[in-house]
Order: sequence, then structure tokens, then C-alpha cells
Amino acid sequence: MSTLEQRLSQGNLAREVLENEVFNSAFDAIEQEIIEQWKSAPVRDEEGREKLYLMLKMGQKFKLALQSTMETGKLAQAELRHKQSMLDRAKSWIGSD
Repeated sequence: MSTLEQRLSQGNLAREVLENEVFNSAFDAIEQEIIEQWKSAPVRDEEGREKLYLMLKMGQKFKLALQSTMETGKLAQAELRHKQSMLDRAKSWIGSD
């Protein structure tokens, strides 16, 4: 499998995850729970609030990584289409002689 095909495949898998209702529901529930715990944490519990903040940021970073992989797959798909288009044009030029 070529690098473009790998990126396309990984992008499609990332898209499937990001469009999955169960994933999104679970992700949103976890994110909301962290936010609620962070809001209700005592002011004196700086360490606990910091850990919750880091958990929230890690979750966001995870989702961003999936979105980036999906976008890379979209770019790979566009590049594959472009290459196929160029190949088709070259074949038609060669065949028109």
C-alpha cells in the first residue's frame, strides 16, 4: 500500500470514529463530567483542578489528532484523484495519435 493510500485509509478510519454517535456521546459525557468536577473543586485544591484541566486538554488533543488524521486523508484523496486525472489525460493524449 502506498503512503497516499495509507493516509487515505487512516483518514477514513478517523472519520468513522469522529462521526460515530457512541464515540461522540461518550466523549461529550466525559468532557462534561471533567468540567463539572473542575467547577466544583475547592479553590484550595490546586493540584486536583490542575489534573482535571490536564485531562480536559488531553481529551481535546486526542480529538484534534483524529481530526488532523481525517484531514490528511482528505488531502490524500484529492491528491490521488489529481494523479488519476493526470494519468487519464496522458492516456487520452497518447491514444489520440
